[in-house]
Amino acid sequence: MSDKPDSTKTDDNTLDSAQLEEIAGGDCTARDIVTITEGLTQAYENLVDFTSHVIERVAIK
Repeated sequence: MSDKPDSTKTDDNTLDSAQLEEIAGGDCTARDIVTITEGLTQAYENLVDFTSHVIERVAIK
């Protein structure tokens, strides 16, 4: 006998609309995702700039 759940049963595998809304993230829009991505990109670029600056300072000494 398999330990996997029977996927044909729908009573255990269905979500109500409140659960779907919670999983979907509520009122998050595509613009919110773009804003978050832009912030992460800027943070990454700042980290790269800082790392380059530190490497240049260490290499000079």
